[in-house]
Amino acid sequence: MLLEQLRDFEWFNEPENVAFNENGMLVTAKGSTDFWQNARKNIHSDNGHFFFVRKFGNFVMELRWEFSSCSQLEQCGLMLRFDEKNWMKASLMSDNLSLLRLGSCVTNSGYTDWSAFEIPQQIQGVSLRLKRFNSEYALSYSFDEEKFSQIRLFSFVNEDVEVKAGAYICSPKTNDFTAVLKKINFE
Repeated sequence: MLLEQLRDFEWFNEPENVAFNENGMLVTAKGSTDFWQNARKNIHSDNGHFFFVRKFGNFVMELRWEFSSCSQLEQCGLMLRFDEKNWMKASLMSDNLSLLRLGSCVTNSGYTDWSAFEIPQQIQGVSLRLKRFNSEYALSYSFDEEKFSQIRLFSFVNEDVEVKAGAYICSPKTNDFTAVLKKINFE
């Protein structure tokens, strides 16, 4: 990943520990951080770390995270965001220590859904691709960076012209979580 490619990016809740090495951008999520909304249960977490660029119109975003292990609810993935009540995130996560999942959440007007499926426990990286086309979105994943499989189509109730798109990382239940952002690019 070239630093020149990252000049237009911004942080929302910038992490304390970010470093660059030959593998990419090493990011450590602070413990007790998350992006989650549930208006019915009055749960509002909006303190995860989000590295984004502002986009207009149609685009394709692709990124890759790698990590050595993923404990309870630690997450690194892709995020699309309008504001704290309207966003999408997709990432690897584990809701227990013996089960790794690839999950995605869409939050419309403060109400979040969650969809996930089990993946092999030995996975230590994921590539995610998001296509925006005429206010619709298609989300795909790959473990080998070659074959991508679509996992979700979605849209937002209150679509806006500008969207923030990029990489996110958080650690809701455990201590700090470190992962490497290997690639992030847009077409």
